[in-house]
Amino acid sequence: MTAVRIKIYQNLVNYRRELSYGYVQTYPLPTPSMVKGMVHFLLDLDRYHNLKISIQGNYKSVVTNMQRVYKFDRVRNDKKKQVVDMRAHVYAGGDRSLTQGVMFVDEIVDMDLLLHISFDKEELNEQLFKIVRHRTVILGRNEDIGRVDYEGTALVEITPFNGEYRLPYSIYIEPNICEKEQIEGTYYRLPFYYEPISSFEDKRIFNYIEAVYVAKGNKIQYSTINIDNDKNIVSFLSI
Repeated sequence: MTAVRIKIYQNLVNYRRELSYGYVQTYPLPTPSMVKGMVHFLLDLDRYHNLKISIQGNYKSVVTNMQRVYKFDRVRNDKKKQVVDMRAHVYAGGDRSLTQGVMFVDEIVDMDLLLHISFDKEELNEQLFKIVRHRTVILGRNEDIGRVDYEGTALVEITPFNGEYRLPYSIYIEPNICEKEQIEGTYYRLPFYYEPISSFEDKRIFNYIEAVYVAKGNKIQYSTINIDNDKNIVSFLSI
């Protein structure tokens, strides 16, 4: 199997956890849906193409930043939008309203990511490898630009591996491997992709996968895992 390995550095980043608003929390690593959105945007794809994603990375620390937020929204029934947070103020004019307030945001410091992406269509892997070296990579918020490491980014072959392996990065792993290895971690139900919507009024219906966030330094010795050409572990998540 062929995959694109992408090595990315981000100095301050937030991988927003859903349903966190006044205090915006972050996942320890980007979710599959974030990575899927990134590569689909890079390739200018207008519909979902099936793919497998492996996500791992290390960071230095997490800080909490205070930000002033300005949000424009539509006014419904010519009424001002009701705001629960008393710190915010709403101004209505025409068919738009402006909401402003204070928000606390968790930000990961010095994130080093190692991603493996494998599309079912081989030609998309080749296109992604070429284009990721020339276009701006954004992963997380709109302002979360990633610096691509050209030497660490490559087209690689994925092969099975049996033997002892110590994790150099924290990583999302399938729950059955953690159960077999008796590895402790944080269980997540991660969004992978959502069904197409036709308007802002439609709700995004996500398809989820189960994964365990395992910290670096843990050892895998009883399970068959995948590795790339440079013996980096590859833990594919897919639907």
